[in-house]
Amino acid sequence: MRTGFRFPLSALTLALPLAACGPDQRPPPTDDPATRSAPAPVVPEPPPPVPADAGATATYLYQCGDWEVTASFHGDSDADISFNGRVLKLPRQAGGTGARYADAAGNLFWVVSEGEALLSLQGQADRRCTRPPPAFR
Repeated sequence: MRTGFRFPLSALTLALPLAACGPDQRPPPTDDPATRSAPAPVVPEPPPPVPADAGATATYLYQCGDWEVTASFHGDSDADISFNGRVLKLPRQAGGTGARYADAAGNLFWVVSEGEALLSLQGQADRRCTRPPPAFR
């Protein structure tokens, strides 16, 4: 009678396929410039819609809900906001992002980016404003 350890045949049939599994056999990446991908291009932020020259005036048309609003920026000091036969002269306020123009009565015209602004009038719901694309100006 044999008293030694017997290895079951079923264990051997399971172990052989697993032995072929191992670490990834791909070669390490090379530092070859031809195989590297180009870095993503850096997109510069658009210039603010306010003229850089302190004495210059720039006028832009915005669509604020169902209102057409004309904003005339006088350098970086103030802006005239015209809509529905009204004109608000709003001084520029410091702080925050974008160009913010507001008065003590609670009226606000805030240029958030090149083509977007917010019009907030005392006692009314805020209006999101957009500038038409260059082809439609």
